[in-house]
Amino acid sequence: MRMSAYVITALLATGLPNAVMAQSASPPPAAVPPAAEPNLVGTVQSHWLVSGFVGSNFGQSTTDPSVDFGGQVAYLWRGVVGGEAIADFAPSFKIDNAALSENPRANSYMANAIFALPLGAEGQIQPYVSGGLGMIQLTTRVFNAALPHPSGVLVTGTSDGDQLKFGSNIGGGLMGFAGTIGFRADVRYYKATTDSNFQSTSAVGQFTESLLSGIDFWRANIGVVVRW
Repeated sequence: MRMSAYVITALLATGLPNAVMAQSASPPPAAVPPAAEPNLVGTVQSHWLVSGFVGSNFGQSTTDPSVDFGGQVAYLWRGVVGGEAIADFAPSFKIDNAALSENPRANSYMANAIFALPLGAEGQIQPYVSGGLGMIQLTTRVFNAALPHPSGVLVTGTSDGDQLKFGSNIGGGLMGFAGTIGFRADVRYYKATTDSNFQSTSAVGQFTESLLSGIDFWRANIGVVVRW
């Protein structure tokens, strides 16, 4: 009987601490997945853009701001790089010249390279820059009395001139989208080439060429853009 008590006591002395340790040991904490980082730049599919806009001409060769409007067609590969065509029209481009019976019309037609940075998972925000070459057009109405006349006779009335010169443009802006429809805000600088050799043979044509040669101005626009 005494021997059995000794055996039971020894078993309890060796097994009880192990049982207590097994019960008190806490399980290892579950692994916590790392927090997902916000997707600031996503993969954007190649797409077309069409926009219409309205804004203002200002600065440089202009004496006062005036309204302009136009449109843009562009293609962006992966939403990053592509080409665009922009046409702008200013029906009353303000130039300070007493020979003009009214403000001329100043239009531009440009083919540009465009580079954008699509931000967001679907490229919802796209800052961009673009620039290229094209033509700048100036259409004038001039007092005949201000034009040279070899006969020396003062001629009344007005004459119309319409001239084109090579030009360039560079600018940039921001596009924002909610699905396929968004907005486009753009600021752009235009400059026509300088040329003292007249291509026109008429007095009003040469006068218009002299006004157009080296003309430069800024245009700021905002409008609606659709992509697909």
